[in-house]
Amino acid sequence: MSESLDIGVDVDSRTLVPAAYGRGSGDRFRNAAPGIRKWLATLPPRCRIGMEATGNYFRLLASLAQQAGHTVFVINPRLIHQYAKATNSRGKTDAMDAEVIARYVKKEGDELREYVPRTEAQEQLHQLLRKRQTLIRVRMQLEQSFEVKKRKGSELEELLNCFAAKLASLEEQIRKLVVEGEQAALYQRLQTIPGIGATVAAHLTYHLTRWPLANSNAWIACSGLDPRPNESGSRTGRRRLSKRGDPSLRQILYMAAMGLTRCKRGRPLYDELIKRGHPSTGAFNILARKLARIAWGVFKSGRDFDPQLLGLGEIKFAEA
Repeated sequence: MSESLDIGVDVDSRTLVPAAYGRGSGDRFRNAAPGIRKWLATLPPRCRIGMEATGNYFRLLASLAQQAGHTVFVINPRLIHQYAKATNSRGKTDAMDAEVIARYVKKEGDELREYVPRTEAQEQLHQLLRKRQTLIRVRMQLEQSFEVKKRKGSELEELLNCFAAKLASLEEQIRKLVVEGEQAALYQRLQTIPGIGATVAAHLTYHLTRWPLANSNAWIACSGLDPRPNESGSRTGRRRLSKRGDPSLRQILYMAAMGLTRCKRGRPLYDELIKRGHPSTGAFNILARKLARIAWGVFKSGRDFDPQLLGLGEIKFAEA
């Protein structure tokens, strides 16, 4: 029986370039089902295949490789870029990139999370949430660039009204999707948490059910709100967020933390953090992480929010 391989594939919209660890790169082939199936037929069973998360271009390869019985890893391109620098890669071509990915899979594969494709409902919700994030980002850029004030009669009033109408339409589509879907009960329970409204609950519903996570620490890591240690010898430096998770999840939790401070039970938490010396951004990050853990508890318990959980007792203030 042939030995299984650790393989990296450089992906773009039209072509794929594979490389097996220790064997160099292979021939380029088209990023289409016939070419992918033909290449997969040449592989031994149960290979580990890594590729970068490049738009949606990786999805067909990932799906067909999993169907063929291989283990698939979809890797953050930033990690591959950093890995190439750390291993003194001497250039950048598609073949060299594939070889770097193959090496990464070989050395780090035991620590990687296997790719889990989105269900049809998850894909629909993902696309709607992504469009909403894009719309909000573009609107903010326009407002800042033109120094638009919150008043009628601005030069962008008509355009901003169109943005508002489209945003309302997207949010209604999101609401219908989560209310009518199998995660409707979770969506409703999440809204019992102070600071979490319909939009934040929709984001959390998607992300909480997206991956089979082992515990709340893994969930916090997905958000990038986990603090990075900064210690060496007797020195203990300031901890900062890892920011290794999904940025949209982190942003929506941060907004939820800001909303929490407008609640009767939330404002004292923020004031106490400020009193203990945290800057406002750090205080919001701490509260965002607290809300994320509460959301995890609601998700796993199947129960509504318990108001007794909204306190500072379990917060580690050094981890802002």
